[in-house]
Amino acid sequence: MPELRESKPFSGAPAGESPRLPLLPLARLSPAGFFILAITAAAFAAGSLRQELALSLVGAILLAVWLYCLILGFVMALVHRNGASRMRLELGPREITAGMAVEAVRTGEARFFRIPGILIRCRVCLETKDGRRVEHLFDPGLPGDPLSVPLRGAYYSKEDELRVVDAFNIFAFSWPLRREPEARILASPRPAEDPVPVKPRPGGQEQRSGPRYLRNDDMIDHRPYTPGDDPRRINWKLYSHGPAQSLFVREGESEPPPHSRLLVLVDTETDGALYKPETGREAVDMLCAQALAMSLDLAGRGMDVLAGYTGGEIRGGPDLARAMAWPASLPLPGPAGKGKGPGGPPPELPAADRGTCILALPRTSAGAAALDRFLSRRPSPSAPCDIFFLYAENGPGRLAEAAEACARLYGSRNAVRAGALAVAVSDAISGVVSDADSGADSTAVSGTVPAPGKRSTGAPL
Repeated sequence: MPELRESKPFSGAPAGESPRLPLLPLARLSPAGFFILAITAAAFAAGSLRQELALSLVGAILLAVWLYCLILGFVMALVHRNGASRMRLELGPREITAGMAVEAVRTGEARFFRIPGILIRCRVCLETKDGRRVEHLFDPGLPGDPLSVPLRGAYYSKEDELRVVDAFNIFAFSWPLRREPEARILASPRPAEDPVPVKPRPGGQEQRSGPRYLRNDDMIDHRPYTPGDDPRRINWKLYSHGPAQSLFVREGESEPPPHSRLLVLVDTETDGALYKPETGREAVDMLCAQALAMSLDLAGRGMDVLAGYTGGEIRGGPDLARAMAWPASLPLPGPAGKGKGPGGPPPELPAADRGTCILALPRTSAGAAALDRFLSRRPSPSAPCDIFFLYAENGPGRLAEAAEACARLYGSRNAVRAGALAVAVSDAISGVVSDADSGADSTAVSGTVPAPGKRSTGAPL
């Protein structure tokens, strides 16, 4: 299973070396080419057996077209070999919101020689670490159609190539182009339109409603006392020696209000007993959209918010949306994940005075997942931590039952408050594997179930 973390921080700068081109282009014969070749052979055979010149003529025409596409396509590919070695395809803008489009631009000195029936095309193929793919084919000599990126994710180069094809799509001859090792497109999620009504507990000091002043030894500025000033700031020595015994207050530097601190994490691990790979990726998209909506809302209220995900970096400020473009779906380790590989490591923990809010998917086992490792590595066992297990409200009841069981299990831990919340999502996210495929009972989570008093519900916390 490939590593599901980004290989390096995204810089947006093009990189990569030109590939060593083979002596001959890669040739592909399409199913249409096989079909035309079979019809040609059948026409010649029927014409020979029935002694009909018309059938033989049809076979000869089809064979001529087939050979024309083969020979001239191969020659054109050889002619453009040097141009392919100097060409690179650039995409821009490189950071977008899911649903937007990017432009593919050809760079490098390359001149294209064209003949009738033979087409020159550039092909861009991008792929995320969790299997999403986007392909785009365009004429390098004309302004290309925009490349649409409908889904969130970090898209890497799968393959870029210069392709020579015929008008009948019989043969395709291609040369590989330069590939970039880092992500070429970061498609950030759109914030959820209907965010879940959660109120996570932040760490640090709460916001103050009134102003405060720094206490220091350099309070030499004074101003006349006005009703409503803090009487503790009156300079009584100046009152006893000043003119007409007027009251003056010491002026100090205004102290900026402290910020509440919160870390929003997305647990990207999906349970193979509940989610198929496709629906698991959609469910992670749901978590990212909810996490981004929550982070932007709390940051807009003045809270110091950081965001991260399983196996990735923690970011804040203007990088909140970018942070939610990286997460890829990870299967749970162990029997529930059917041995598809270990989960990603938990992110590095920030300061102990920062509260934590984790958005996760329901699961059927606990103990070896990144969520459990994160809880065991908290800087302080008493640091506030809220865990919300989200599931599709229009999905099967198994998801709701598993989310409730997870909330009861994790809510029994010290300083951990857990809840199960239903989210309005598309029908694609609500799909789960059948009972025959799962081999697990989703109504119970393995582990120690807390007492009934620790039960968490889907009500807002």
